[in-house]
Amino acid sequence: MIKLKDKKIKDVLTISGVIIFIFLGVRYILASRRDLIFDVISSLIIIWLFYKFYNKLHQDWKSCFLLIFALFLHALFLYGTSPLGIKFEHYMHFIGGFTIAIITDRAFNEKLGKAKRFILLLIFALGIGVIGEIIEWGSYKALGIGEGFFKYGAGDEGQWDNSIFDLLFNSLGASIMAISTLFRKKDKQ
Repeated sequence: MIKLKDKKIKDVLTISGVIIFIFLGVRYILASRRDLIFDVISSLIIIWLFYKFYNKLHQDWKSCFLLIFALFLHALFLYGTSPLGIKFEHYMHFIGGFTIAIITDRAFNEKLGKAKRFILLLIFALGIGVIGEIIEWGSYKALGIGEGFFKYGAGDEGQWDNSIFDLLFNSLGASIMAISTLFRKKDKQ
């Protein structure tokens, strides 16, 4: 029963996510913000891959929600803002690190000691964060200045400082997620 309920929630979240990103894609085309289309297409591909490998990676609706939520926040392109006095990009990387850690936690569902689990989740979040920073840098070199993940724009100021702060907030989000797993009871499935 729990698996069936989880599948239904995952399906609703996935369909909702796809609809939202198609809407954003059309909106960005109509607003002549074409550089943001790459981000929308990438998000749709990530959602599709997550959906396709959902069971093999032992995911649950919570990891599905967080993935779609993190991609949606990114697609809002609020990188020039500072809600509550903290750069939006820092929130984004915190949520990104947390999301990567929860997906990793579900994927490696075999029994691990608490220290090994913590290190694994942190390393995965940092590793994927580093890959993201390399993609940002390579895209900037190839595509130049603009908006979105694939261009250098708002939120990317400070060069080295930007990359290091991004990774620090990725690791903070991953650490919080990893700590939360230490207190979580095993789900019944």
